[in-house]
Amino acid sequence: MKPPRSRKQITLKNSLAAAAVCVVLLLVVFALVWYLWPSNTVGEYKFVSTIAGWSGEIGEPFGLAVSGTNVYVSDGLNGNVIGLSSGGKKILVEKFDTPSGIAFGKGEYGYLLVVDTGRNTIYKIDKSPTAIAGAAEPGFADGDANTARFNGPVGIATGTDGKVYISDTYNDRIRVIEKGQVTTLAGSSQGFSDGVGPAAKFDTPTGLAIWQDKLLVADSGNRRIRVVEMDGTVWTLTGNGDTDLKDGLLPMASFVQPMALTVDPNGIIFVADGNSIRRIGGTS
Repeated sequence: MKPPRSRKQITLKNSLAAAAVCVVLLLVVFALVWYLWPSNTVGEYKFVSTIAGWSGEIGEPFGLAVSGTNVYVSDGLNGNVIGLSSGGKKILVEKFDTPSGIAFGKGEYGYLLVVDTGRNTIYKIDKSPTAIAGAAEPGFADGDANTARFNGPVGIATGTDGKVYISDTYNDRIRVIEKGQVTTLAGSSQGFSDGVGPAAKFDTPTGLAIWQDKLLVADSGNRRIRVVEMDGTVWTLTGNGDTDLKDGLLPMASFVQPMALTVDPNGIIFVADGNSIRRIGGTS
């Protein structure tokens, strides 16, 4: 009968090696769980799905708006406004000339509103498109909405009071449509300066969004995010004017070319800047 096999004594060195291997394995497992099951998943928000545009049938979708379960898109390349629902894709309006910003209005303008940049006109879409402001030809004129003139307008936002705000892009002004009249809220000649009304200057303002009780402006040519108070006072929220992608404190951050922006329910601002999406919030 053979004597029992002798056991090798476990040394402290072997114990430490085994513990190190276990830690490494745990870290690998943790990393896999982290990437496969993101910690920021909330409720049913777990997937990204494409609902339209698989075959390139939508070109340059600048504007988006939502009503109930329906999503509306401006197809700038093809000149269409499209509705997306559970029933599929439907072209609501054809033959616009570069539709860009879209939004749902309130009160007298409680329709889907579309900025048709190429025609320098703002439309409401009910059963058919009807112009609410603009005289087709580019220019600048306040007054009656039917004879008012814009020059390449792009952005649109609607206030809780029913006013419609337009970024009159190539006139470098922020305009307001209310009760059949168009007025200039802020801006004058191309440039950069804070101030009140015509003393303020913009350079190619594009995207607009309501933020608290104020209006946010993507001042693309000045590479800054500006704020317009309801009395026409303009001040700069962030951006130092440098052409750069640089994060940091509000006065030190740089933008490449901010074009569109939106605000989430918590007041966080998101900006489409060049080929990046930037976030403006309280912390880094």
